[in-house]
Amino acid sequence: MDAMPKNLAELDTCASLYLRDIAEPEQNNLRLRIEEAIVMPDEITVKFGGAEIANCHLVKPTADSRLFEIVWGNYVAYSVANESYSTLNESEEFSGRFARLYSKSHFLDYISRATLANKEYPGPLLHIQLVCECHIIDVVSTKFPQVSKIGPRRSLVVSNQC
Repeated sequence: MDAMPKNLAELDTCASLYLRDIAEPEQNNLRLRIEEAIVMPDEITVKFGGAEIANCHLVKPTADSRLFEIVWGNYVAYSVANESYSTLNESEEFSGRFARLYSKSHFLDYISRATLANKEYPGPLLHIQLVCECHIIDVVSTKFPQVSKIGPRRSLVVSNQC
């Protein structure tokens, strides 16, 4: 398995992540903006389905949260799923926590069945999954993306709602 590039592996140093923006600035070019989220120190009680859960902590971005821009110059396929419907399958093999590099996955199996892409054309395939609060993003490509830190979020106005 290829090694995860250091700048992409830096996402795993965050407490949590939020997808802030997804775009195709050019044809078959994918850009994601991913924001770091922090576990807040204050305890809260959450009401859910008629029950109360005590000793909870909000997880949210702060003014000092890192903001990452991740760009694939070309991709085979990508998928964005609601995190609430995602599962972890023990037959899949990956390394990483929030930035996962898969050597075996159902998404790679799907791509091999649903497209012409294979190890000969366009070349060996990489499956990267980004695990965020509210979103799971899967990308299959032949190259790792470019990753840049574009600063803290101080200048951004964002919503923390899923």
